[in-house]
Amino acid sequence: MLCIKTEPHKRKTFLIVFIFSVFSTTIMYIFYLKEGHKHVREIFTKSFEHHLEGDEYYKHGRWRNLSRQQIAKFSELGKILFLDKEYPKINTSAKNYTILVWKYGPAVHGRHIKRYSNTSFDPFEECSVKNCIITYKDEDLVIADLVVFQILYMLGTYQLPQTKRNPNQIWTFVTEESPLHSFMHFTRYQPYPCFDGFFNWSMTYRMDSDIPMPYGRTISLTKEKKNKKFNFEEWNKSKRQDALLVNVNSFCRAANNRWVYLEQLQKYITVHRYGRCGRYKCPGYVEKKCLAAFRYKFYLAFENSNCDEYITEKLWWNSFETKSVPIIMGTTPEILNQILPPHSYIHVNDYVNPRDLADYIIHLNNTPSELEKYLEWRNHFKTINEHGYFQSKSAHYCRVCEALNYNNKKKKVYNDLNKSWFKNQCQKGWSTFFGVNVVLN
Repeated sequence: MLCIKTEPHKRKTFLIVFIFSVFSTTIMYIFYLKEGHKHVREIFTKSFEHHLEGDEYYKHGRWRNLSRQQIAKFSELGKILFLDKEYPKINTSAKNYTILVWKYGPAVHGRHIKRYSNTSFDPFEECSVKNCIITYKDEDLVIADLVVFQILYMLGTYQLPQTKRNPNQIWTFVTEESPLHSFMHFTRYQPYPCFDGFFNWSMTYRMDSDIPMPYGRTISLTKEKKNKKFNFEEWNKSKRQDALLVNVNSFCRAANNRWVYLEQLQKYITVHRYGRCGRYKCPGYVEKKCLAAFRYKFYLAFENSNCDEYITEKLWWNSFETKSVPIIMGTTPEILNQILPPHSYIHVNDYVNPRDLADYIIHLNNTPSELEKYLEWRNHFKTINEHGYFQSKSAHYCRVCEALNYNNKKKKVYNDLNKSWFKNQCQKGWSTFFGVNVVLN
């Protein structure tokens, strides 16, 4: 057993802090037992009430409320994708770029090029630039302008090219997984291989990546693009009334106790679970749509990790694409508010415990005027999927080509990958203390 030595006065301070924490938590627990989900619902609803300053609210990503420090970390491509910055005018005929996907190109070919079908699609079909060539051939290393490394599959630096490196070549690490699952062959309890000093660019779901590759994006609609008002009545009739909640999943392990939470939730409200981790089957997930999941009002978008900005197809496709209201376990509401449409989701952190959340869902279903507020955003925003799952379009290689055309190519190196990618990004997950929801850091 690990023992921590403390001075007597430090012990006394710790004891006082501990007693105060227990006392305050107990008082909070009693308060919530009396007030129930009503108090949380009022705080949650009021926190999303905002005044819109005409169309200015929707322009140039202002609705994200990003700080100057955050924006300063954006690449030029990041500013285009998240701040609605105009695409720069470039002469694409003057330069052609070669992009080499090192070793593991065939492993992702079916998703990003074939879209899980028997047909190959042009990866630059709707791209703002088309002056790039994708290659999987190792011998093209000598001519490649950028080399993509899928670190999910890698075991160590010995799998990097061992020949003398072209100093003008850009090496980019790619990961779509959270820092807790970045390597397929290593768990979070094992030391990850060290890749410090090798990569120049990052390609991840984070907005501050050199090549941002989110699973999906929120786009504000201009006056011209706003369609007729979202029809809530039609939506309500199209959804199931006998069961409100659905979850689809194929990864039955998680670092955030999501399955424990879900089991508790099922005690108070019906949840239909599809996929490998549930009772109902969805053959081919993620290659094919799980059509049965389209008819539920609420989708449990429970990620496998509570890490900054880590929101996957569970939200962008299984929730927004199916026009369900997402209930999220994952990154914090503060971060989500900068990425997702305003008042478009429910977060488990805002509720005392699974029972409190279940009560709120039942309340929403019985109060259409409040439920409708979670769909109001569709009159002002749209969301797009860019991950390539379920035979949707993948923006993967388009983003690489755009970065080569738009980003500053001044040489940089990730000398401390642990600090920039793995460290201080994740929370431990959900737990309880005397029945009260506790979010562990």
